[in-house]
Amino acid sequence: MRAGGLSLLLLLPISLVFVGPIGPWRAQSNTARVAPRVPRQAGLPGLQKARFMGRWVDWKPVMQEASKAEEVGGDMPLGIRFSMRDDGAFEITEIISGGSASAGTLEVQVGNIIHAVSCEVGGRKDVTTAEEVDSVEQMTQAILSNSDEVVMMLVEKPDEGAAGSISFLTNVAKGF
Repeated sequence: MRAGGLSLLLLLPISLVFVGPIGPWRAQSNTARVAPRVPRQAGLPGLQKARFMGRWVDWKPVMQEASKAEEVGGDMPLGIRFSMRDDGAFEITEIISGGSASAGTLEVQVGNIIHAVSCEVGGRKDVTTAEEVDSVEQMTQAILSNSDEVVMMLVEKPDEGAAGSISFLTNVAKGF
């Protein structure tokens, strides 16, 4: 866990402390205006939620190692080649020179999994998830539909932070 995340967790309870009297009018006005905070949970086992283009998108981790979903974006041409695996996931198989990926503006690597992409429907940006398409051609059409030539992607990447903390914990455990 990063120090920044730890300090956020430590400061959160302090920000919830109320100093002063709470009258019946205060309690009623708060409950009327503020909805209770409920953690986001996916409906099906194994699914997780990630923020993508301002909305929550379900995604199911498919990498063998610890991973995270990350929103990335780049201008066309993207300079990536991807294929559909046997399990239906879209895996980036090649970075092609001359595109956003090789220039470093589209932060993806070979082996990353594409879970969602931006598309354009009726002149408005929308989201197409990997579960909604059945082929590489359909995913490609969704990507190419972005008339502004800016493509956003929700990709699954290895989570180096998680892997490092696991190895750290393993090293600590071996010391005992």
